[in-house]
Amino acid sequence: MHPVVKSFRNNFVEGRFAIVLTTLFVIVMRVVLFYKKGLPEISVADDNYLWDYISHLFDNPLISFISSTISVIIISWLLFTINNRYSIIRSRSNLPFIVPLYFLSLHPYCLVMTGNYIAIIFILFSFIPLLESYQKPNSYLYSFRSSVLIAVASLFQIYALFLITLWWIGERTMRGPQLHSFLASIFGAFLVYISLFSYCFVIDDIQAFLFPLANLIKFSIPDLPTYNIFEWLSVVFIAVFFIINIIFSAKEYARDKVITLNLMQFMIYLIIILLLLQIVYWKETLFFILLSVSMLSLICSYFYSRTTSKTHIYIAYSMILILLLFYLSHIFPDTFLIAQNLKTISTFQLFI
Repeated sequence: MHPVVKSFRNNFVEGRFAIVLTTLFVIVMRVVLFYKKGLPEISVADDNYLWDYISHLFDNPLISFISSTISVIIISWLLFTINNRYSIIRSRSNLPFIVPLYFLSLHPYCLVMTGNYIAIIFILFSFIPLLESYQKPNSYLYSFRSSVLIAVASLFQIYALFLITLWWIGERTMRGPQLHSFLASIFGAFLVYISLFSYCFVIDDIQAFLFPLANLIKFSIPDLPTYNIFEWLSVVFIAVFFIINIIFSAKEYARDKVITLNLMQFMIYLIIILLLLQIVYWKETLFFILLSVSMLSLICSYFYSRTTSKTHIYIAYSMILILLLFYLSHIFPDTFLIAQNLKTISTFQLFI
């Protein structure tokens, strides 16, 4: 094994104190970003059922920041637990905890407590009955549980409703199509929403039931962002990096056990659909991209836990550095703007 690969595995993948040290490092990152940048104004409406009743509890910026940090840690812990419980990565790995914790702490938006975090937590919990149903002949109870969890997630973020239909693809990959399971999943979502409708009917406020559902038809395809050259290059590089990771991961998990293959294929399918939905609802919510990052972190964790190529490890280090620069650009925006202007002037003088 190449020394670079061995060092990466010893320090990050299998390091005894890697999780603790990374958690402390990320908390410091979030604290610095909070005190330097503060909490951004959320321009999206995100009108939902339960979140509207509890959102005022997080009006205080400090409470919102602490709650979002705890939520990100819970999301990372859930991905780490799912991996360990079902041995998605057959070898010991800290990355399913480290990677999402790092990815979800790079932008000021991640410091704000929103219903997105609560919805993502319930959705990640719904992966447990999905994986439990693997090769089970009678799995309608697992479908029911997953559907109920996703429906509850939609009470905090209405756009999670899309996952109820998308989840059927994952259930088919785990144990094939089953009519009873399909009906059970529909019944699970129906049970949650008929209870909600009954409550709104009793308090004579049917409009409160219908209003969040109206958000599902509020399409808002974004205009082309006015980025500078540096920002466009960063966006392109990050996109290419994740596409390459998905391709490399596909080659790796294609030789792994069936449950890992099925889960990874389902996650890639979900990520593609979620990113398309994010484009359609760009001005309405950022839920889809946050959920995509959470699932993509598990795919990246899998690949860099299994790879033995020094080239792949160099790519990982490069991505860590670029994402760190992306984080620093929010703390020192003037410095990065000056650097960009100097670069532009130098390029101009070169052509002259």
